[in-house]
Amino acid sequence: MDIPDSTPKILTLGSFSISVGGNPVAKNWPDESIKMLFCSLLSPLDLFFTWDRISRSLLGEPATRTSRRRLEELCVRPLKSFLLKELGCNPLISGPEGIRINQQLIQIDALEFYRTFLEGLRLLSFENDAAAHDKFSRANFLYAGEYLPGITGKIIDHTRSDLESLYRAAVMDAVRQA
Repeated sequence: MDIPDSTPKILTLGSFSISVGGNPVAKNWPDESIKMLFCSLLSPLDLFFTWDRISRSLLGEPATRTSRRRLEELCVRPLKSFLLKELGCNPLISGPEGIRINQQLIQIDALEFYRTFLEGLRLLSFENDAAAHDKFSRANFLYAGEYLPGITGKIIDHTRSDLESLYRAAVMDAVRQA
């Protein structure tokens, strides 16, 4: 896949950084809760987050009109402004049901790892062992370490655990067997 130089690239495996055109951006986040919301949305395992899930994760309470309004004012609007300024685009898509990242506008290493892993499983199910091994080897290369190290949150911690399990159980076993 050809990715233009201007596409924001987000590293989440082994470290957390964002760059555009090879230049680091988004170094100084306006607030930790804004950073946590953005990082939560980067999960390759969940492509869409309901307002209830975000509210429970960030505010520790179920979504209500009041909590949603608070989330919009305290996190979502400032995050959209911050991303527009830092990335030159706003990759967030929000609606009445929830929020997600438009994955066509950015490149995320964890998403590439996850898609490569799934493709390896698909090839394995068709008994195409050599091609599956190539995909698992690529996934092994992409997994540069723990997902979003040093950043915590319910969604982030869950994703970290799941990605690490996928890496250990499937990718490492497949690489060892070859």
